[in-house]
Amino acid sequence: MMNPLNPALNGRHRLGPKRIPDHRLHSFFWLLLLTAASGCGFERPEPADTPGSDEASGEATSEIEEMLQASAASWNGGDLDGFLDDYWRSEGLTFSGGTGITRGWEDVRTRYLTTYWVPGNSRDSLRFEDIEVTELGSEHALALGRYVLYRPDEGGRVSSTGFFSLVLRKLEGRWKIVHDHSSAATGREDPQGG
Repeated sequence: MMNPLNPALNGRHRLGPKRIPDHRLHSFFWLLLLTAASGCGFERPEPADTPGSDEASGEATSEIEEMLQASAASWNGGDLDGFLDDYWRSEGLTFSGGTGITRGWEDVRTRYLTTYWVPGNSRDSLRFEDIEVTELGSEHALALGRYVLYRPDEGGRVSSTGFFSLVLRKLEGRWKIVHDHSSAATGREDPQGG
């Protein structure tokens, strides 16, 4: 049959709508075979263990560990506002715990006042252990660890312990906690860290 719209096709074998020309099929087959035979593989590069340089990560780790130790010292010295100075003073601050989510610096402060700082109650001393810091870029970090509340007047007896994860952000040159998730350990964990 003659093709009046494209005379170049006249005299050639007519292909159906789903048929692939033989020369294209052969080319595809040989390309696939060559790729397989050459050992060419597609591998996704492995990401680095931590974003940022080791030096920067080491600096963030030491800054955040020092911040947490100073925070515990403020707590133990009876200075709630000194303890809370490491928290982002914003309505965007969040605290997650066993009773739910608290939002905003003022409400987090009120939470501490009504749980640990109730007038007339004795307040346990605080220390942080097993701190691990992972830098999440140049201005964010994740800190994991254990908090321990103990009674120095009773030979350091541990009254309670639990775990925390903190999301920190560097604001105006200082690390600030923008999210705190702290949960008390259940009876299955050893309060002494074992």
